Amino acid sequence: MEFVQSLKEVILAYLLILSVVLFDIKNRYGVWKELLPVSVFSLIQLTFIGFVILYLTKVGNSFLNLLVILFMTVNAAFISSKRFKLKAYKPLWVFVFSFFAIAFTNYLLLFLYWLIDVLRTEAHMIIPFAGLLIAAGMRSISLFSQYLTDLLIKEKDILEGMFALGAGNRVVRNYLLKKAIPLTTVVIRDMLKAAGIVHIPGVMVGLLMAGTHPIVAATMQFLVLASMLFSMFFTPIVFYYLITHFRGVFLINPR
Repeated sequence: MEFVQSLKEVILAYLLILSVVLFDIKNRYGVWKELLPVSVFSLIQLTFIGFVILYLTKVGNSFLNLLVILFMTVNAAFISSKRFKLKAYKPLWVFVFSFFAIAFTNYLLLFLYWLIDVLRTEAHMIIPFAGLLIAAGMRSISLFSQYLTDLLIKEKDILEGMFALGAGNRVVRNYLLKKAIPLTTVVIRDMLKAAGIVHIPGVMVGLLMAGTHPIVAATMQFLVLASMLFSMFFTPIVFYYLITHFRGVFLINPR
């Protein structure tokens, strides 16, 4: 019975994906080629991680849990680094900077929560929580990279004018950062606005279904959203600092 239900859900999901693919092909938006393989990998990955978490829960080894989180970070850095298209930087360095930005920002939060006993290292707690934060960091770097590229194209004349008038690299860096960060964080800011009145976040629902008091469930969900905001705000800033300071290359300096 469970298999039949799962099969229905997979068929329904692929019908939705197929509708997007067909509409995309007709209008030539150009994303369908990525959607098909990604959808297959996504289903495989979700199934795999489900069995992994079940196994880790039974084993109860904190070191293995941390290895899984490290593996998740490597994959997140690889995916987000692919979105960075500026040719001035070698892909390896973009990956390294992306990995460091995601790890530094989100491991700091995880360590803090472990230190004050908000989060424990059991698999069913730390892996989903870490996954939310790492995914937020990954998404923020991907969005930031896209917005940064668009800004460099659209505001090329303004940026070159700033250099011509004597503005230093630091001034131009800050100008680009002030433009890109509000765009990068709009998703999580909208989530904060809509939480509870437009959508009921999954963590809160899970806690309520497990019998947790509504106040405890609400405060935990609020912490998750605040953590995602922290990740999506600071991860791209750390990434941007690294790419503009540690390779001796500035993105658009015409000199």
